[in-house]
Amino acid sequence: MILRITFLTYPALSFDDCTCFEKGNYYSPVSSDDCRSFTQRTAFLPAETLKCPYGLQFDVQTCVCNYPKDTVCPQYCPAPYTPTPNPAPSCSENGNTYRQVPGTHCQKFTQETATLPPQVHSCPYGLKFDLDTCVCNFPALTTCTV
Repeated sequence: MILRITFLTYPALSFDDCTCFEKGNYYSPVSSDDCRSFTQRTAFLPAETLKCPYGLQFDVQTCVCNYPKDTVCPQYCPAPYTPTPNPAPSCSENGNTYRQVPGTHCQKFTQETATLPPQVHSCPYGLKFDLDTCVCNFPALTTCTV
């Protein structure tokens, strides 16, 4: 019996011409340096700009450094996302800003970074998001402001 294994490769998930998502990270090429570097953003960690190895460019379609002839390098990528001022109380941890979502009795919260817009998350059943500790906590130990 001969077993044949075929691996299929798919392009990275692309959100726009300047952002791709791969293995839990968001990546954006730095078009001002001809895509020789890129920004990596991971939840709970500060964004980091990295350089491709010499002679390679960051390819937003495959989310890897590649030979220039095989690379899609956007000519212009907008400046990183800047959140609009929000009067709601917040807490910050590892480069992320968190806010309780009004009307959810603190069961939901948003997470945002300097480069990504807010995303809504839910605490596990029975827990509430606590601004004092910046984590989901037992209701009796939680400061809920919304």
